[in-house]
Amino acid sequence: MRHTKGNGVQFSDCLKGITMHEQTSNIEKRRSLRLDMEKELIGLEWQCEDGKIIKRQAMCIDVSNGGLKVNIDRPIITNQPVKVTFRDKLGASNQFYARVLRETEVHDWYDVAMLFVEQGEDK
Repeated sequence: MRHTKGNGVQFSDCLKGITMHEQTSNIEKRRSLRLDMEKELIGLEWQCEDGKIIKRQAMCIDVSNGGLKVNIDRPIITNQPVKVTFRDKLGASNQFYARVLRETEVHDWYDVAMLFVEQGEDK
C-alpha cells in the first residue's frame, strides 16, 4: 500500500511493526494516513552552515504522509534540509527527506515540524 501526498512524496507501509490508522472526519478534519509513533526514537541528520554534519536522535511526536513533528534537544533552523531515519522493531531502517517548517522551544527542548520532500527538493 502506497500513499501519495500532493507534493509527490510517497510514504509507504514499509515501517513494519508500526500501527497505522485512518482518522475519520468525525474525529479530526485531516483525511490523511497517520502513523502511531508517539514517543518512538528516530534518527535525524542535517548539515550546519559551517559544513558540520549533525546527527541526533529525536522523539517522534506525530507522523503523517505529509510530514512529522519531533522533540529534540537543540533547534533546527527553518527551511533546513533534514534526513530522517525510521527503524522498525527488527532493526531495518528507511530514510526520508524533510524540510523544517518551524521550531518552538518548550522547556529547553524544541518541537520541530517538518514537511516530507523528494530527495533533491530539500536544498
